[in-house]
Amino acid sequence: MDDINLHYRFLNWRRRIREIRDVRAVRYRDRWRNMFRDGDMLRYHGDSDEVGCFVSGRPLSKKRRYFEVTVNDTGVRGMIAVGLVPQSHKLDHQPGWLPNSVAFHADDGKLYNGSTVGQQFGAKCCRGDKIGCGISFDSDDGQITVFFTKNGEEIGSVEIPASPEDLYPAVGMHSLGEEVVLDLNADWRAEEDDGQMIVDSHEEDWSRLHDVKVTGTRLVAALQFRAEKGQKQWKLGFSVTTADCLGIAQRSWIQWFYRKTVVRREQMGEGARAPRTRG
Repeated sequence: MDDINLHYRFLNWRRRIREIRDVRAVRYRDRWRNMFRDGDMLRYHGDSDEVGCFVSGRPLSKKRRYFEVTVNDTGVRGMIAVGLVPQSHKLDHQPGWLPNSVAFHADDGKLYNGSTVGQQFGAKCCRGDKIGCGISFDSDDGQITVFFTKNGEEIGSVEIPASPEDLYPAVGMHSLGEEVVLDLNADWRAEEDDGQMIVDSHEEDWSRLHDVKVTGTRLVAALQFRAEKGQKQWKLGFSVTTADCLGIAQRSWIQWFYRKTVVRREQMGEGARAPRTRG
């Protein structure tokens, strides 16, 4: 009897696993209409009176917060739209036309934010241009910042009341000959100064470090300190040997940096001399 019960439990477990897989398959399935898709290539496939729309099956997230579209052909009118929509977005409408959707349209350079009336946002796009769209998680008031790029440069942003899990990458088309290449795994990083280690201060609270460059046996670093009050800025460059680096493990890096700062400023004759700390 126990063997029979275990057998039925096993069968129920396998059935439950299949049901979960089927639900996930439907949830994360890409949707498109009036388009021909071949891998990452999307081409308009309609009569120009109907909108063609593609919606990704997966929303944006912190690990996947940006996607990009390369315009292979603008077709007759170049009515290509790139943006974000809810999962239930109707495929017979361009991204940005319906509520809770936002998109940049390549034919007129306008931003459409839940309306069929757009606002001037950037320049028109042509063949070979790359249009990107991403989200920022900096806001804490329930708003999501959606930004757009063209050929690797940000052209603007807009805040919308939405959560990341409700924003799905979407591409719209509306004329014969339009064709794009979609990259849902594109990478977007703001420009940073190479070879610099940046330390931000919020009223004497050191928050983060960036690039550190090692050359041979010497650690070469440039530190930039920014004071929030007074908007005063100064930079300090120095180099230390690997023996000095070993000392960092024996004391906090803040104490180590403070000692180096005091010594350097004394050598340069800048400001009052602060007392040195012992290691």
